[in-house]
Amino acid sequence: MTGPAGEEIFCDEHGRVRVKFNWDRYNPSNQESSCWIRVAQAWQATGFGNLAIPRVGQEVIVDFLNGDPDQPIIMGRTYHQENRTPAACRGRRRR
Repeated sequence: MTGPAGEEIFCDEHGRVRVKFNWDRYNPSNQESSCWIRVAQAWQATGFGNLAIPRVGQEVIVDFLNGDPDQPIIMGRTYHQENRTPAACRGRRRR
């Protein structure tokens, strides 16, 4: 997730966000890094629902509707080296 320096949340009036794709190695990581991308939500309908906007710096999982690179959509988020899982989850094993 990208955005202006110092911002925790960066989205437009529709809840869309911008990302820095791993293959884009030359352009800066900022609020102009990509087109606006919709974020899939667990529960939504007209006028009500759940809205969880990814934070700047989070790693997101992007899919493309019908495989079309002009229709990206964020399907979820994942932990990574700098954004680690909560301490309570680390080191636990299945029982």
